[in-house]
Amino acid sequence: MQYLIKPRGRGYSLRIVTPDILVGTQNPWTGKAFGREIKLGLNTRAHAEATRLRDIRIGQVRQLEADARADAGLKHVGKIIDLTPESADEWRQMREEAENSDALDHVLTNELDKAEEAGRGVEVRAFAQVVFKGAVPLDRALEMYLDERRDGNLFGYDPLAITTALNVRSSVKHLVASLGGAAPTLHDVTPDKVFEFRTQYLPLVAKVKAQTVAKHMTLLRGMWAWAIADKKLLKAKNGKLIRNPWIIEDKGTPKKKAAKVKPDEARTAFTPDQVTKLFNGFPEWGSRQGDLLRLALVTGCRVDEVGSLKLEHVEQGGSGFVVAKGKTENARRYVPLAADARRLMTKRVEIAAAQQIQTPVQDQRLFPEWPLKPSTQKVNAASQWFTRYRRATLGDVTDGKLVMHSFRHTWRTVARRAGVSEDRIFEVGGWEGNT
Repeated sequence: MQYLIKPRGRGYSLRIVTPDILVGTQNPWTGKAFGREIKLGLNTRAHAEATRLRDIRIGQVRQLEADARADAGLKHVGKIIDLTPESADEWRQMREEAENSDALDHVLTNELDKAEEAGRGVEVRAFAQVVFKGAVPLDRALEMYLDERRDGNLFGYDPLAITTALNVRSSVKHLVASLGGAAPTLHDVTPDKVFEFRTQYLPLVAKVKAQTVAKHMTLLRGMWAWAIADKKLLKAKNGKLIRNPWIIEDKGTPKKKAAKVKPDEARTAFTPDQVTKLFNGFPEWGSRQGDLLRLALVTGCRVDEVGSLKLEHVEQGGSGFVVAKGKTENARRYVPLAADARRLMTKRVEIAAAQQIQTPVQDQRLFPEWPLKPSTQKVNAASQWFTRYRRATLGDVTDGKLVMHSFRHTWRTVARRAGVSEDRIFEVGGWEGNT
């Protein structure tokens, strides 16, 4: 973005695209209306002087744009400089590309003084942080990070799961509360602030458990890694990237480590007798509980994969279905169904379709009776129901050993005993690697 041209044998001129709002208004340097481009002679052949004059003129053009927006009732009122984050980014970029930013700074500081006098001190300070220090507000950095880590992002970054993205928001919310003040930036998060956040705010103010403290640290470390390594948003005065403040070396008092789960206390698969008892509570096909349990057992799918399944992903005749979304690439797969399971699936599709006549086809689900949690699109209610049902049917001695997910372990165990090859188990079950 040089904005400078120098025809052969002539002096330098400024040439930039006219801001849309200025097109057709009066050009104060020529007395004529602005066209699509602004061309101004700088009356010098010296590059250094041309750069200085260019920066002054660009600053004046930006102010003309701000005044025009004020007159039109846009962005701000009272002919105060545009203090939006977008405007701050533009000014920061101009300063970085200017060989000598003194003239540009003179124009800008005058406008910021006017905004300060108009009672917009908080916005002015946030604006100045971005322009002069390259500081990015935390809330803005969060939205940038989550946008670039969304599913199908253009950068090839591993997408964040919905629940992980929500946890990152929670971590940043805690961090902002810990920092205090208005509009904290990435630059405000120093190693000392991180130490206070980890050792004081989270355990004593927010009163979260040690495992949750570790989770917040991990999530924020990932966000800062993106800001430092991928976006180059955090640099020291010498231009070098700063060290990630969330990388902590624990060398203090040893912490009590979680005891390993004993083999007889680990989660296990269901026994045939336990499955029979559970299914006896719903002997007929057609209930949301019994159908979900049976399909979980015969497919080895996660409860959310079956509970949130859409009818459009089920094949005609119930021969199988497609898991369109999953925790990993392997989780997105085709799941075939055997004869009895096909008949159950066909009946379940008929029941679901009859209940959703008024629902758009693309939104019809196999189990509309189980509500989806809006924030995560998971059938949490099914897992909660099963915990109560399992305790009532099998006793609370199964706590910590058997959960809804145990149907998945049961399917895998039975498949191995039946001689199904490991690669086929991984493919149908959606596991990643031979684990």
